[in-house]
Amino acid sequence: MSEPNSTPPRHPLFSAQGYRRALEQAWQRFRLQSAEQLMWLGAEPGPQGWRLPVLGDLFELDAEGGTIRLASGVKVGDAWQVLALHYLAVPGQPQPEPPEITFADLPTARSYAEVYHQRAAARLARAFGHDTVRLWAAACALGGRALRLGDAAFDFDVFPRICVRLVWYAGDEEFSSSVTWLLPRNIEAFFCPEDVVVLSERLAARLAGRPF
Repeated sequence: MSEPNSTPPRHPLFSAQGYRRALEQAWQRFRLQSAEQLMWLGAEPGPQGWRLPVLGDLFELDAEGGTIRLASGVKVGDAWQVLALHYLAVPGQPQPEPPEITFADLPTARSYAEVYHQRAAARLARAFGHDTVRLWAAACALGGRALRLGDAAFDFDVFPRICVRLVWYAGDEEFSSSVTWLLPRNIEAFFCPEDVVVLSERLAARLAGRPF
């Protein structure tokens, strides 16, 4: 574990060079998972292997070919592939928890707090400026469930057993907009802190119109 003031180690998902090895390892773990556990995690048998609901879409996993595609046939990006495989490799069956803590509340994640803010919160705030209407449309397109918090708020079922909450404050001419991401208390039963950074970052990118 890093010292409080040290720079956190660079996670494979923070660099393009690490993707290939991360994917290889993730597929190895996935292939060891039982069908019973995959179904508990929300996956269903599909024509090429397994299907997994992700943000209102379907990931189709072909374990033999080592690829994940959308139902449309478009290949899923490496970051989302690794996240999906890490999720499906979870060994236990954690009880559902509502999204109510911030990333900085995770004891093992504090050294990544500023990285998380810049990659997941500040980037989304910049992408939408003060435009709550556009954010609302983007959130609904990803299956977000509206809540009465802040100037807008949404719950997203990123994966079947992981719900992430976005609370949006639009700001005004004097104050910039801001974003708070809330996570389940047991998020670390599914993902390491570095994966949580990437998960939130990629969700922000999807809201901003980036593909999987």
